[in-house]
Amino acid sequence: MYYLLVALLVLNLTQSHDFKNYLELSGPLLLQIGLTYFNLYFLIPELLFAKKYIYYCISLLFALVIVAVGILMIHKIYAFYGSQLFAYDASLTLKNIVSQTIDLIYMVGLTAGIKFGKDWILNRQRIKEREKQYLETELNFLKSQIQPHFFFNTLNNLYALSLKKSDMVPELILKLSNLMSYMLYESNSPLVPLQKEISYLESYLAVEQLRFGDRLSLNFDKELMTGELFIPPMILILFIENGFKHGAKNNIDKIAINISVKIENGFLHFRVENPVSINNNAIDGSGIGLRNGKRRLDLLYGDDYTLDLSVMDNLFIASLKIPVC
Repeated sequence: MYYLLVALLVLNLTQSHDFKNYLELSGPLLLQIGLTYFNLYFLIPELLFAKKYIYYCISLLFALVIVAVGILMIHKIYAFYGSQLFAYDASLTLKNIVSQTIDLIYMVGLTAGIKFGKDWILNRQRIKEREKQYLETELNFLKSQIQPHFFFNTLNNLYALSLKKSDMVPELILKLSNLMSYMLYESNSPLVPLQKEISYLESYLAVEQLRFGDRLSLNFDKELMTGELFIPPMILILFIENGFKHGAKNNIDKIAINISVKIENGFLHFRVENPVSINNNAIDGSGIGLRNGKRRLDLLYGDDYTLDLSVMDNLFIASLKIPVC
């Protein structure tokens, strides 16, 4: 395409539309095409990319001079047979050789620049695609870690209730079935409706309420906007699970867990408060669940989220702010 444009430009400048001129242009253009491909696909890969800069410069200069002389010889032959298109430089003088070489340098620089620009764009696309695939793989891996952890805890709860021959076992199994269905099928999408995620959290909290009975004082405040909003699945549950794990573990007293979620100015504000002992590793966020959650948030949002983990009056507080769409 580049050489076609050059040919048309030359013809327009000379105000000539004689088909013979197209034939006369073909000779020099073939030499220019050969020089271009020789530079792009041999000199640059074999010498420039190999950091043999002196060899590259000498080889390119030699090729430029050879092609310049060849083009001038073609012009001389054309002029000898009466062509006026290249009569202005139809002699092999030093001035014409230098002038033709400089013209070729511009051409080589332009084509090399186009080639480097194209390769840079393609390379960036490949890098982004690899990064996307890597992030998707890591996100799927992190999300998959939630399921065994949750199922393990829930089966333990089911086992404890079955030992007591509790009448709540059938209800618990039904709720577990709904939870498993959501985790295995509906949560595979990058984004899920916020209302579905909230319903999932409510089902999870219902299971925990069955588990702890009257010992658990659970408060779940929701201030949601009308209309459909979307968030990544299985993010909020990590902080609720962490609250039960560290708030109820080895705790024989009454357990109070407060959860709130609201939408404000395009952001979801999520907060979990649970009791915690001063030596609990939930304080520094070193637990597997919290590390998992923070890594997923980093991958999903970069710097566009806020997560604060703190302890106040023997309460562990996880406060999360993420954008919703």
